[in-house]
Amino acid sequence: MKYYEKYKDALEKYGYTVDAEGSVRDGMGNQAASEDRFGNVYCTDPNLLNILDEATIENVPPKRARNEKGHLMADDPSTPENEAWEGGVAPKKKKAKKS
Repeated sequence: MKYYEKYKDALEKYGYTVDAEGSVRDGMGNQAASEDRFGNVYCTDPNLLNILDEATIENVPPKRARNEKGHLMADDPSTPENEAWEGGVAPKKKKAKKS
């Protein structure tokens, strides 16, 4: 899998296209980024970097926080942030299906 293929949906939302060789082209067909045959990634469009950063942040799943020993940490209710999750954000709870 080429590097930019995992960001294909986010890039297409902003008018970029990703081809089979791993190149990213803007709406006018100009090459904005590419990947060579050795896996090195090149980017010439600064807007593309912002899109990739935004897409990366959205795709990071919530992760439980752990202490030095590897044990799960609990949330301290007296503080405004949630210490039990890295980044302070807990995942949204799934709704139970009604039978």
